[in-house]
Amino acid sequence: MKPNTTPCPSLTIVSTLPGRVDSSMLVKFRRADEPLIVLKLVGVGNSAPYDFHDKGTRSYIFRFESQMEGHILRVPLHLWQAGKGRLAHELMEQRRLPHAMVVLLEPPSSPKPKMPLSDTEMGATDTSTDARNVVGPGAEPTVAPAFGSACGALTVAEPTEGRQTVVDGGLTETRNTVALDTVASVLTAAVPLIGGRPLHEAAYDLVEAPRRIKALAALLGVTEDELRAGIAQADSRVELAHAGWVKRKA
Repeated sequence: MKPNTTPCPSLTIVSTLPGRVDSSMLVKFRRADEPLIVLKLVGVGNSAPYDFHDKGTRSYIFRFESQMEGHILRVPLHLWQAGKGRLAHELMEQRRLPHAMVVLLEPPSSPKPKMPLSDTEMGATDTSTDARNVVGPGAEPTVAPAFGSACGALTVAEPTEGRQTVVDGGLTETRNTVALDTVASVLTAAVPLIGGRPLHEAAYDLVEAPRRIKALAALLGVTEDELRAGIAQADSRVELAHAGWVKRKA
């Protein structure tokens, strides 16, 4: 198998940062529901912005925050981890730091609730060391990087309560054991109406030819989660096929 030579987007961002960087610039790259790495310099001696020079030619501007009792720089987690922690090494891999530095983790302020997975999204899981491969309804697997990968991806283990693991011929499959009536009630409550009609009926009119779920959600003026919930309705005449295509049921 050929090695993956695709450049890491997070590492590209780190490599192209300007010569002077502060929290407001870095936080622009924050992903939805992503924690922040908080770097705090202690004992600077005044409240003026502090220019901290890394191992190269770039400087990072730490600004004083009285509530934190120190000079602060915030970095999105995926940038902190990109390229096996290149940014972290540039900042902290120095023989003598000018001031004591404390590293903290700031969680996202308002995490979004997750919608229940539909049957078409459930699949077999390969829990290897380097990657977590999720095999969906199609032939091609979808690969999500494991924690600490070169691109700084963060993977969080899903709770196992209410699920059942079945081993068949060396293949591990995780099945959702939540009662069907409970899932149906959640989906029904979350699905909006389009012009007084159920969402899946409005979607049916627009997928005479299959459409990507993202494009279809934009046409209907709903979120992808709402559209997925509508598609999963018991009387829906559309289905979510492989690779995010929405089509009419045969």
